[in-house]
Amino acid sequence: MKDMMGYVLIGVGTLFVLATYSGLEMQMDVLWPAFLLIPGIGFHLMFFMNPQPKRAGLLVPGGILLVYAPLFFFSALLLDGDMSKTWPVFLLGPAVGLFELYIFGGRKHALLIPISLLTVVAFIFLASNLLSTQFGGILGMILIVCGGFILIRKKQSDTRL
Repeated sequence: MKDMMGYVLIGVGTLFVLATYSGLEMQMDVLWPAFLLIPGIGFHLMFFMNPQPKRAGLLVPGGILLVYAPLFFFSALLLDGDMSKTWPVFLLGPAVGLFELYIFGGRKHALLIPISLLTVVAFIFLASNLLSTQFGGILGMILIVCGGFILIRKKQSDTRL
């Protein structure tokens, strides 16, 4: 545990040194997700330093934080903090944490029900959100071209027989 605290202090100190002397602007409104990422990594390190199924519960909050931190970084850097299209990722956090618990905690099949439900609902809402943007139009065109290509190839292979 002392080692972990040492690594955290070194990491935070490095950020302060870089912000002060490198000329890089490190704004807290963009960097705050690191304070979620660090504990998420810490939970995983604590488990994987002594991996036993009874300690797999550490992976649930770790998995949640490892999903949320990149979401917040993405939102802060690219979307100006607007999460109106990416909110379904909040459902994926617990799904990832529970999936890690399932994999490393003895494979209790009852965990597959909430994992599946959360994942399916999240992807349905993500797809519906993305389909209402320009990405949806581009994805639609790509799917049309791929479908047409498959049909043309199928007709060519049918005529050769």
